[in-house]
Amino acid sequence: MDGLRPTLLSPHPALSLWERESIVIKTRHPSWLPLRHRAEAASAGLPDLIAAAEKAAATVLSGDHRQRRPGMGERFWQFREYDPSDRPQDIDWRQSGKGDRVFVRQKEWQTAQTVLFWLQGTKGMRYRSTHALPEKRTEGIVLALALSLMLNRRGELTGLLDNGHRPGRNAPSLQMFAEDLMRDNGTALPHPAIQRIPAHASLILIGDFLSDTEEIRRTLDALAARAPNGVMVQVLDPAEIALPFSGRVIFEETDGMQDHHVLSVDDVRAEYIQRMENHMEALRLMCRRHRWQWVLHRTDSDITETLFALWRIIASDTARGSSS
Repeated sequence: MDGLRPTLLSPHPALSLWERESIVIKTRHPSWLPLRHRAEAASAGLPDLIAAAEKAAATVLSGDHRQRRPGMGERFWQFREYDPSDRPQDIDWRQSGKGDRVFVRQKEWQTAQTVLFWLQGTKGMRYRSTHALPEKRTEGIVLALALSLMLNRRGELTGLLDNGHRPGRNAPSLQMFAEDLMRDNGTALPHPAIQRIPAHASLILIGDFLSDTEEIRRTLDALAARAPNGVMVQVLDPAEIALPFSGRVIFEETDGMQDHHVLSVDDVRAEYIQRMENHMEALRLMCRRHRWQWVLHRTDSDITETLFALWRIIASDTARGSSS
């Protein structure tokens, strides 16, 4: 979002007691803490995050125990009703002749696809407006882990976009994937020059994407040229969308270079909300231009609802990738 960025709202003494308690400043690791201790501290919450991801994944997949899925394989799986997007040669005339509806034969998809994730690693991802809400980074990690679990159970390979580890689908690969997610990469956007993208791979980018829209556009153009299937998951705190505070507020840049002091947030709320809506719409249109999907996840919403939406998109994308 150009101009003011609501990545971090810091309390000011002029705010009321309730407001000071409801705005949380991000914690920073003290520079004197040994690297080993910092690594241990960073990974301390990993079991809880994996457990949360497994619970969310189980909720979405409940009732769906089949390991097979539709695609371009050789073995017959099931009939389904004809859709105008289907090939005429896939129509099963014998089955269709039994009634008034036209059916096609779905075949089991057998070739493993690759889905690569990227999680924004800037300090702004650690923002939360109240103690009752999770950090954006935490929600992003749980979303990535849950989706990876679900994809692995369906036979797909998963991994991170910007590291040297090979995508996998077994327990050690998932553990390595989780540990890599816990490490902040410090980047606001994926590097557009990344070359390690397998053919027909799908990409899932997770972050708040509050960077300059032109920078995001250039990055998305480069990635979409290599990966026709992609999803941008924008994770935002509800306060970043609605700016519910009152009185004097300080907008702090995530790089710590500049603060923006607003004497009365009520005077700028309407303009702020409009600019945020314009920014989100710009992201949606960028994705649409490349036939990618844009999904908004608010940290005050049920994470399984976002997972349901993402699962429908990803299942469609990987099936499409198998037929390329």
